[in-house]
Parts: sequence; C-alpha cells; structure tokens
Amino acid sequence: GGQSALYGGRAVGGVINIMTKTQKQEGLHGSAVVSYGSHATVNQNYNVGFKKDKFDFGAFYGSMNTHGWKDYDVSVSKSGKEKGYDSDAEGNAIIGNRGSKKVLNESFGFNMGYSFNDSQKLTYKYTHSIYDWKYEDPISYIEGGYRWKGYIGENQMRYNPSSFLGKQGWRAYNLHSLTYNDKDNGIHAHFGLTDYYKDGYTSPDTSVKPEKNFDGSGSKTSYPSKSWDFDFNKRWKLGAHNLLAGFSFGQDKFSETISGSVTDWKSWNSRSNENAKDQRLGGKDKTYAIYVQDKWNFSPKWTAYIGGRYDHYKKYDGYSQYRGKDEEDFDSSSYDKFSPKISLDYAFNDSTNAYVSYGKSFNPPILYQVYRYSDSIRGNKRVIYRPNPDLDPETTDTWELGLKKKFGSKTDVHADVFYAKTDDYIKLNKENESAYFYENAGDAKTHGFEISLNQHHSDAWSSYINYTWQTGKVEGEKNYDIPRHLLHLGTTYSKNPWTVNLDGMFISDRTEAGKESGHFMARDAYFLMNLSTNYQFNKNFGLQFAVNNLFDREYYDDNNHYYIGDGRTYTLTARYSF
Repeated sequence: GGQSALYGGRAVGGVINIMTKTQKQEGLHGSAVVSYGSHATVNQNYNVGFKKDKFDFGAFYGSMNTHGWKDYDVSVSKSGKEKGYDSDAEGNAIIGNRGSKKVLNESFGFNMGYSFNDSQKLTYKYTHSIYDWKYEDPISYIEGGYRWKGYIGENQMRYNPSSFLGKQGWRAYNLHSLTYNDKDNGIHAHFGLTDYYKDGYTSPDTSVKPEKNFDGSGSKTSYPSKSWDFDFNKRWKLGAHNLLAGFSFGQDKFSETISGSVTDWKSWNSRSNENAKDQRLGGKDKTYAIYVQDKWNFSPKWTAYIGGRYDHYKKYDGYSQYRGKDEEDFDSSSYDKFSPKISLDYAFNDSTNAYVSYGKSFNPPILYQVYRYSDSIRGNKRVIYRPNPDLDPETTDTWELGLKKKFGSKTDVHADVFYAKTDDYIKLNKENESAYFYENAGDAKTHGFEISLNQHHSDAWSSYINYTWQTGKVEGEKNYDIPRHLLHLGTTYSKNPWTVNLDGMFISDRTEAGKESGHFMARDAYFLMNLSTNYQFNKNFGLQFAVNNLFDREYYDDNNHYYIGDGRTYTLTARYSF
C-alpha cells in the first residue's frame, strides 16, 4: 500500500526497502564480475573492502560499453506509402534508421565507516559516474542521389541529413552520502548531495555533410541540476507500540541553457557561434516534512499501522530568458499537505493473514517538467517540449485489500485488490502536432487486482506466477499508458553446482486510439522469455550464460513508445570473489 507517510510523495503504491550489507569479517575481501555479450557489450565491476577493528573501507569501479542495437526508425509525416515504404503506427513513411546506439557508462567511488561501538556507526560514501551515448552509422532506405536530402510523397515532405541522425548525450555527476546509525537508541540520520554538473545533449542542424561523416554545426542543450536532502528519525518501543518519528528537508536546483548554434555538434565542448542568442531557463524547489508512524500490536491477532506526514513544498526563483530578450520571472508557489496512513492486518493463524490499507500521497512535479524546454527534429518534424511553471503537485488516495496464505511449507499465495484516485494528475499533452507540455489534466483513476503464487516443488525446483488486471482513466478517457494485463512467470532449478532460471513476461496491448498496430511506435502486446544458467565451480568462482528475448520477439516499448525493443541477445559472465 501507499507509504508516503514515511517515504514521501512518490511512494504511492508501495516501497521496496534495500539495506546493503556491511563487511563483518576482518581483513581484505573483494570480487570481480566481467561479462561480454551481444552488440559488443562489455560489463566490468570490481570492488574491494578492508576491515580492521572499528574501521572499514571499500572501493569500487564499474563500466558498461555497448554498440547497442538499431532502436529508432526515421519517418516523414503522412507520405510515402504509395512508394512502398513501411509506415509507423501514425501512418508516416519510414525512410531510414538512426543506426546503432553506442553507450558508455562508468562509475567509481569509495566508502568508509567507523564503528564507535556495536550500536553506533558513521558511514560516508562517494560515487562519481558518467553516462555518454550517441548513434552511429545512420541508414537511409532512399536510393540514388537523393538518399539523404530531398522530398518524398504526394505531400512533398522534406527530409535532410539531420533527419537521420540522433542526438549525442552527456551526463556526469558526483554523489555524496553521510549516514549515522544508533541501533540501541533507534536513531538514524542521513545527508545526501547529488550534483549533475554535466547533463544534456547536442543536435545536428540541416548543414551537416554526409560525405564528411555528418560533420557540421548544431545546437547544444545543457541542463545541470543539484539536489540535497537531510533526514532524521528516531524509534521508540513502548509496550505494544513501535513508534517512529522524524523530519526531513530537501532542495533541488535546475538550470538549462540552449545554445542555438555550436560549430561542432559532435563535441560537448564545441564553441558557440558568437552571433547566436542563447535561451536560459531554470528554477528551484524545496520541501520540509515531519512524519510519525506507529506499529501497534493491540491484540495477538491484530496489528495496526497509523501515521501521517505533513509536507510544505515551495517552487521559486523560476526564470526564462529567451534568446536576447528580457528575463521573465515566474511566480513562486507554496503548498501544504497532510498525508495520512492507516492499515490493519489480521492474522487468522501462522499461515494466513488479511490486510486493508489506506494512504494519501503528495507528489510535487519534477523540476524538468516545470522549467525545462526541449527542441529537436524527429524525421522531418520539429518537436518541442515547453515548460509549465504553473504545474501543481499531484495528490493520490490509495486503497488496498489483500490476503496472504501459506499451504504447508511449499506454497505461498498472495491476492489483493487496489484502487487509486489522483487529483491534479500530471500528464504530457499535445499543444499541437509539434509541441508538447506537462499539465495538470484533472483526476485520474486506476483500479485492479493482483494474484501471485510461489510453489516449491522440491529442494531443487521452484516456480512462480503473478497476474495483474488493471485499468485506468484520465478525466474519463482511457489511460493508454496502463496495460490491462500483466503476467510474470518462471521456474528455477537450483542444485549445486547448477542454477537455471527461465523467466517470462507478458504485457498487453497499449496502442492508442487512431494508431495502427503492428508498426513502429505502436505498443502492441508482447511476451518475452529470458533464460539464465549458472555453474558454480567453487565458492569463489562461477560462470553464467544468459539469453534475453529467447524467441527474438519484435516489440516497441518505452514511455513515449518511440524505440524498438532489442532482439535476442547473449551474455557470458564470470564472477570471482575472495
């Protein structure tokens, strides 16, 4: 159920709480994981840790380098069918492909901790990460001298070299985390700082030269951001009550600069044209919150969770300076919201319990939805994303009713029904055929049910299946982002030295009204099956071979359904620990 009373506005449906282990043994320990797979994909992860008395230290490095797959078709609007070209879900002719997507992701860092005693510990962690991506070797389906530039179809839709090229993206950030824990006194304090000092992309303009490896000028969009947060809470055990109370503070800063012209669109550090006028946008927000929750075992069979969170949210210092014009300042806005939480759990016996849950969440918009501006070319069409400084937070009420049952020691069943209603729902809407913006679209409703079964057939074999039926509407109209049916199932064989897992996932059709199925940009139903096998030679060394999309299904899927899903891929992984 909703957990916003403790974890904030985006914990609408629930929380997965991951607590990492700390090194217990004295001395030096470490591991290395290296894999190679399809698309020349190389993954490497190394870490080493050292512990002596009250002090522990660890360091890590990880990287992923891939040449990707051809994941983005190029189309021109409403033309070309009579010439024999394939079309996308909107009826646009597909005239090419951006080529293979190349990605480099690299991270390194360290952590250190000092244990004052068996209860109290202070830990610091630092991470530096980069993520760069680009497309290589674009493809044109048009033959002859007009391969990269010309007009097509009865409407004479124009295309040029930049129509076949994707953006090039750069991202780099530093993350700092300082945590203090006192288990005996139930005290937890955390401070975090994340600084995206480089974030953005470059795009080509129409002057790029195919004969010169598509070199040329373009534009640059940079949107660095910085956020920090602080949280403090304390627990008390008071008879049948397990009480937690705390407070938190967070602040985000977002800025964006759009350079209308740079000399080399393939370089992040390219010089800007001195005569070009830049556009600048940005703003800040901050949140104060206090929260309390009580886990109350008021009888041997009944447990209640009762809590609430009060949030004060403010967005401020918003501005826009549009290419040489005077700066426009946006109005500041503040919001106050109380988010209650209550749930009851009844244990019929040691193997069966039922629960009912209600929670309210308060979800401020992400700053890029409020302030960010984006301008790019897709095929022959210019696509703009406009900021909306008037965007309000969402509030969501979530109800859930469930049952958990164990049949002996081998079968677990879990079933629940859920309903959620969101006010001031934030939705990406069209202003016209080429302009989009986020707006508060009114109320949104989602309801459905879920049932899952985990079965241990023997000491070596186990299986699982989970089915969800759901539907949703926004202002009375169907929400196509929500699939009606979700199915997740699989089976695992584990007997030393082998572990084999076969895992499948089905997502039902989400193709929007008016769009054709079976084409690029259509979100048709699909079923994917993945297979992984692991052989453990000894306690230190193991090999894994995995096949994703085992049946090589073709599918299109992402938040904006612009990308082609990957086909069958293979990965071989070696793991060593000491």
